Amino acid sequence: MVDFSVATSHTQLNKALFLDRDGVVIDYIPYLSQPEQVRLPHGAGEALKTWQDAGYLLILITNQAGVGRGYYTLEDVEAVHTYIRQEYGKLGVSFEDIFVCPHHPEDNCLCRKPSPEMLIQASKKHQISLSQSFFVGDAPSDLQAAIEADCQPVLVLTGRGEETIKNIAQYSTEIKVFAKLSDTVQLID
Repeated sequence: MVDFSVATSHTQLNKALFLDRDGVVIDYIPYLSQPEQVRLPHGAGEALKTWQDAGYLLILITNQAGVGRGYYTLEDVEAVHTYIRQEYGKLGVSFEDIFVCPHHPEDNCLCRKPSPEMLIQASKKHQISLSQSFFVGDAPSDLQAAIEADCQPVLVLTGRGEETIKNIAQYSTEIKVFAKLSDTVQLID
């Protein structure tokens, strides 16, 4: 019998670039529900390709309360995600996974950001070291989820970022701030 415990104890964990969807990976439109509404931010594709080429798994982490509120369906969300994957795919970018919280904020679910639950689920599913990973977002819920998951929080000033930065002093953890997603490649070592 072979003892695999030694071999698996040295397994290298993956690094990930976790990304909020609206205002980060696509331009911010409240309750966006149709593929034709999707616009990619200037330079975002090139930036994500750079992160991907540096060995980071690209994973979307998104609250979609519009489903819980009855504004659109989970099928609408899937259609938008299919379109996002196709558009970024044309630039050589591949998302490893997409985690969605479809719940209404009053549902008190465990997955809705600022809960770190979706990050933790992703780390288990894809063997990710959260402390070696980044979470790029534009809202306080993104930053809080990153901090609670022991992931490195990054704020971009797109989407709701200009509003979010006004209260950045409330966080005890250092938060890196960039004007836009394409600038975040400076974090790659």
